[in-house]
Amino acid sequence: MQGRYPIRAVAKITGLSLDTLRAWERRYQAVVPERTERGREYGPAQIERLLRLSRLIRKGHAIGRVAPLSDSELQDLLEQEPARPQEPSLAPDLLLPVLAAVNSYDSARAADELSRLAALLSPRDLVYQVALPLMRETGVRWHQGTFAIAQEHLVSHILRNVLGSMIRQLRPLGAVPRIVMATLAGEAHDFGVLAAAMLASLAGLEPVYLGPDLPGSDIAQAVKRTSARIVSIGVTLPSPSTQVELKRLAEDLPADVELWVGGAASDTLELSEVSNRVVRVKDLPAFESECLRWRK
Repeated sequence: MQGRYPIRAVAKITGLSLDTLRAWERRYQAVVPERTERGREYGPAQIERLLRLSRLIRKGHAIGRVAPLSDSELQDLLEQEPARPQEPSLAPDLLLPVLAAVNSYDSARAADELSRLAALLSPRDLVYQVALPLMRETGVRWHQGTFAIAQEHLVSHILRNVLGSMIRQLRPLGAVPRIVMATLAGEAHDFGVLAAAMLASLAGLEPVYLGPDLPGSDIAQAVKRTSARIVSIGVTLPSPSTQVELKRLAEDLPADVELWVGGAASDTLELSEVSNRVVRVKDLPAFESECLRWRK
């Protein structure tokens, strides 16, 4: 790699979006490109640094924590052996500013607080310490009558935006196994699936996130169109129709595609009667382990 490159060329080389490159430069001074009459220009060393940073973000590090490190420190981090996935311990009071903003229906402040946490925490910690606990606490407060349905919708909307944006930023480079992720018809709760999609990206798979409440035939069609190797289904509400719909989905899938089933109500299903290709995923750390198994 020789010479100097404009920002659009650097975006293609690194796989980082133009917005991400500008944000890393503006907020974290990750690199300082030369400014010319043609705009930003990056040298080979800066491109190598961006590639290291991108790889570290995919391994679960927060950009705000790794951007100040030297090139040698970044390389040392990359060479460290990844630990077996475990759910991080919850940091106390982390959600209080977000919940206070939701309590006063201040959607702008709630979004700002979540964006701040997204910058401070690794993507993995954002899932375990922010997204999932926030949805649980919102559900508890709704059942207790201290949160209205509108506040639950407010939290859902903001979390979808934050997690969806990060999934797009974390999209793996090159040819990697694809995993289709969705919930079946009648299942509207998809936050577990959305959080899992983010963890799949970090593990080096490419999630094809379809969203909630889909018939199995549509999911199977998406698998065939995308040549996905895995289907991950979230189940949070026990329903007699789920077992039947899962069996239909399994029958429609190509023979070499694995079907993963997880979620709070997945243990109510007789998965052995669905297919011998079904993998029961008991929780998100187990989901991460399955993703790593595929990457190996």
